[in-house]
Amino acid sequence: MKKLIFFLIIIVSITSCQRDKEFLMEDPKGRLFPDNFFNNATELELANNSLYAIFDRAIGRPYQSMSIKFASSDDIIGTGNQRLFYNEMEVNLDITVGADNDIQLGWERAYDAINQANAIINNYHNADGTLSEANLNAWAAQAHYIRSFMYFWLVRFYNDIPLITTAFVPDTKKEVTLSKAADVYALIIADLQFAEEWLPVTWTGYMKKGGAATKGAAKSTLAKVYLQMAGYPVNGGTEYYAKARDKAKEVIDNAGAYGYALRDHFYQVWDPYWSAYDIPQDEVILWLEHTSDDYTTMAPLQSRPIELGGWEFLVAENAFFNRFPAGERKDFTFITDFYISGGGHYTYADLKANHPLYRKLWADDLTPGWEWEKRNEPGNNWNSGMDKTANWYSARPNILMRYSDILLTYAEAKARTDGPDVLAYKCLNDVRNRAYKGMGTDEASVSGLSNEAFIDAVVWERAYEFAGSEYSSRWFDLQRLELVEKATTEWRDEPESKYTLKKPYTRKDYFLPIPSKEVLFNPNLAK
Repeated sequence: MKKLIFFLIIIVSITSCQRDKEFLMEDPKGRLFPDNFFNNATELELANNSLYAIFDRAIGRPYQSMSIKFASSDDIIGTGNQRLFYNEMEVNLDITVGADNDIQLGWERAYDAINQANAIINNYHNADGTLSEANLNAWAAQAHYIRSFMYFWLVRFYNDIPLITTAFVPDTKKEVTLSKAADVYALIIADLQFAEEWLPVTWTGYMKKGGAATKGAAKSTLAKVYLQMAGYPVNGGTEYYAKARDKAKEVIDNAGAYGYALRDHFYQVWDPYWSAYDIPQDEVILWLEHTSDDYTTMAPLQSRPIELGGWEFLVAENAFFNRFPAGERKDFTFITDFYISGGGHYTYADLKANHPLYRKLWADDLTPGWEWEKRNEPGNNWNSGMDKTANWYSARPNILMRYSDILLTYAEAKARTDGPDVLAYKCLNDVRNRAYKGMGTDEASVSGLSNEAFIDAVVWERAYEFAGSEYSSRWFDLQRLELVEKATTEWRDEPESKYTLKKPYTRKDYFLPIPSKEVLFNPNLAK
């Protein structure tokens, strides 16, 4: 997909570097603008390719992102050994210049993607009469989907944010004001409802291989949105848990048609050589294609120790690691022993991180020898070459949503409305058993739990399944369930003074501040 994206870089991909007056005074004659583009299938295709590229940069860029906030969760510890901001975020210090710069870049890229989506949504009818209504709306539905995804990403980090539905230019951003989170969610829902109506079950050609959004992805995202809205700060309660339950069940009931199923083993999700549609019924619902020169959050470097060339962003908190259930998933998720070329061996206690690190992003498609099934074979990197390759690059597709998320969404939402049923237990137990010894086993199954105990089991299962900065982050669950205070006190086990909270978390700390440059440019954004 990325080979085709550069044709539209002059269309509404506005960034902060374009804010100078010289740009605004240029003569626009002969330029391409949204109102004189999008006239046929070719132009809509180019626009969508450009949109996916901007979306990729917004959601997959490494540390320059709002996901720095994930260091406030209880599954990750911010050591500060490479980037001090992660430790500052974890111990709840006021945001610093460095962290402010990171979230500024993430903010800009998110609104770049929204801006491009707005251009398509507001102008795709330029092609009326050249395509059937279904084909025309399928192109627009991708823009609606990506806009909804970006707003869902932003609103969970910031709460009240600017709600922009036009293709804006730099100077008009000064007139933008903050919208309530409930209004942002209303647009997210409307976008996803359009997307689920008009997106196809699958695509063909490069759109298929590139990871274009599908009907199943739209329904799955809508289920997750309803789940989030049921909790804080929207507090939609039972009404939205019921919506999440019903939408997740739509996905489960149609899993065969959509091509969704759990992989047999957890480690297979992170197969470095996986390519889209290799498996007829697969776990991956949404992904972004990558080439070997792409930066990506889901590349090995961020979870490696400094001693092996890493940046150690993904370091496990002690209590979370100790609480994590034994089994295949734990063995693959974390790394405690490091075997390097020449026979060297270190435990995490020998390294500066002094904590287990996350292993599940280590498998690198750029250097042979990371197949987990072959980890005990002579010469495999897992037992003799962990110092080989450490970078921000990976050609492995970047997975944004997995089927296990929808199974657990249904299980929790069903229990919170009218109690768990047979399907809810099956959803939970399938994820638990796969985590322990693989699909087809039943040793980790639970049954006969009280409703409260069942919900607690599901919430913790989500914590373990998506630990370590996956897009279905543990942080978002702590936030919506108002568990941040408990997670950062009762559930912690960090005796070192540098991990002592500097101030208790409050609900205000559930969200990031609007980046200072945005507030300086537009005082209307001050909270």
